[in-house]
Amino acid sequence: MATHDEMTELFGADRVVMLDRAVAEERGLPKADAEVLCDVGVPVFVDVLFTLDTADGAPDPFTVVPVAAGSEETRILVLGGPTDDPSMRYCLDVERGFVILMSFGEEPQAEIVNRTLADFVEFLYRFALRARHLEHAAPQDRGPYTKQLVEYLQTRDRYAFAQPDSWWSMVFAQAG
Repeated sequence: MATHDEMTELFGADRVVMLDRAVAEERGLPKADAEVLCDVGVPVFVDVLFTLDTADGAPDPFTVVPVAAGSEETRILVLGGPTDDPSMRYCLDVERGFVILMSFGEEPQAEIVNRTLADFVEFLYRFALRARHLEHAAPQDRGPYTKQLVEYLQTRDRYAFAQPDSWWSMVFAQAG
């Protein structure tokens, strides 16, 4: 898992946000998720994938929202959103630990993105690292690097790539 130092080296110290531990406790986050958000942090922006700047719509990052899931109600912590869709948010299912991508339209829809918050942050970090590494790479080097990265990420969270139309499968298919 990426460390806070690695995150700040890649994104910049002012481009990684950490949640205050008191806020994590107030939100009722499990210990493992609190450690990720309070000790490692999340990037402010990952090109194409993620942004904390969701000013155009609610809910805002680090807000807890109750959501009906079938006959049950669960709590989700908003993490941020995709850079290209202001109606969608990445959220942490506080009870189950999954990171989901949720659409907050008339009929909310959700899909599991990662099985854990630690995997989600690692995927964002590795995707951004890939982009930096491939900035000046020859076209023939892009595919092998991406394939090796996907293999590594699959060892962390096989479920994230289980279906060809899953979020990460589509991201890496488009990224090449």
